[in-house]
Amino acid sequence: MLLQRLIPSLLLRGGRLVKGVEFQSFRDAGRPETTARAHNAQGADEIIVLDIDASREKRPPDFEALRRVTAECFMPVTFGGGIRSRDDAARALDAGADKLTLTMTALENPGLIDTLAHYLGSQAVVLGVDVVRVDGRAMVYDHHRHEPALDRSVKGWIDEAIDRGAGEIRLMSADREGRRMGMDLDLIGKVAASCEVPVVAEGGAGTLEHLAEALHAGASGVAVGTMLVFSDNNLVKIKSFLKSRACAMRM
Repeated sequence: MLLQRLIPSLLLRGGRLVKGVEFQSFRDAGRPETTARAHNAQGADEIIVLDIDASREKRPPDFEALRRVTAECFMPVTFGGGIRSRDDAARALDAGADKLTLTMTALENPGLIDTLAHYLGSQAVVLGVDVVRVDGRAMVYDHHRHEPALDRSVKGWIDEAIDRGAGEIRLMSADREGRRMGMDLDLIGKVAASCEVPVVAEGGAGTLEHLAEALHAGASGVAVGTMLVFSDNNLVKIKSFLKSRACAMRM
């Protein structure tokens, strides 16, 4: 049985760690390198680091903050936010990233997936798909326009990205992010069943049971932010619970 992954998700703004609700109302959550050090000590399987402003501000990603995080980590690091070119990818790798995740930059320039998959290999290219529900329908969300992307279905966009070389999907329920209302199990199950690459689910987890439900729905891993930043949970506790729920965790 393939092991399932528990992955802390760190959001960067101005070199600091932040956390919000539905990508708004952000609160400062400390130094990312300090948090990364704690996650590393507690046995994180991987870590995701996202510069949440780089793409919107059309500036280079915060490679220096990434370098500080990777200096504290002995697990794989996935980095995203503002990666627009092979040069950006090279700088991220030089700063210690193992994989790159593309969300808005891929939506704006799908050919970037091909370029980086050819340069890095598919195993290092992760497609980030932010999803919202509109009248019950799952839709890809365009953060730049602040509205669903009407020209792309969730399945169609994921299928296209995999054909272009994406080797993993980071599936974010954007309208559940930070709300602790539970994860979108129907979405997770359908996406995981329809694609041949690993799917990491994120958004909406508020209890340990929510994480177990997502893994049982078919996710290869779960990414967690709010549950670690603003609660008394830690990775050792979460992994022990998930293992008790028959999830295939590395302890």
